[in-house]
Parts: sequence; structure tokens; C-alpha cells
Amino acid sequence: MPFDLIVVTPQGESFSEVVEQVVLPGAEGEFGVLESHEKFLTALKPGPVEIKLPDGSTEWAAISDGFAEVTGSQVVVLVDECFKAHEIDLEHAQHTRAEAEGELERMLEQIETEETRAQLEATVVRASAMIEVHGRHHG
Repeated sequence: MPFDLIVVTPQGESFSEVVEQVVLPGAEGEFGVLESHEKFLTALKPGPVEIKLPDGSTEWAAISDGFAEVTGSQVVVLVDECFKAHEIDLEHAQHTRAEAEGELERMLEQIETEETRAQLEATVVRASAMIEVHGRHHG
């Protein structure tokens, strides 16, 4: 049975679809949700989202960190950023990842705050997820 998947960013509702299954990058590991899943709230890490539609097709999205609320009839995802596969600019994502990786390497040679390091690592993970999702959509 299908259920509602709603993804919300600070800019508003990113998308809302009726889906058969969604696989999300949880902070403690990847997890899948089907209709009538047990209710829970969990943290999400940046990564790819696999969305299985009622017609049997699969869509992909890349998200930043955030939270997911799972109820029996819907999954609400609250994240800072969400990009559906067709929205991803591969060249920009590759450039962003390379810049963040370079900055991380330079940081290892200098004393920087842990917060700055965590932000750069999150940028690398987000950009990597976007590249992966773009490849799955166009591959």
C-alpha cells in the first residue's frame, strides 16, 4: 500500500509524493520504510534517498542532514537541502566536493575548530551524495 512522502526544507515543501517505499540515510545507518511502518522519529545524515513509486519505478534524491518522522501513513523528512536527481548539476557537485576535500587536507596541517571540520566533512558527504544520485538517475 502506498503512503505519503513529504520532504520539507527551510524554503518550504521540496516535494510530496505517494510512494511504495523510501530508503533514507539514517544517522545510525540506512533504513527503509514501507506503509504501516512503526512510528518513530530519527536523525538523518547527508546521503542518497531511494524512492520507490507505485508504478514500480525508482527515483533518487540527495539530502543534507535533518530528521525523519515516520507514521503509519506518511514519512515527513525535514532537511536543510534536498535535490531530486534531475535537479543536480554534476559539475557543480564535483567542484564543491573537490574544494571541500582540499580545504579538509589544508586543515589537517593547521589548528582549526572542530565545528569547521565537521561542516567541511558534511559538505563532502552532501556533494558525494549528489554525485551518486546523479549517476543513478542518468546511469
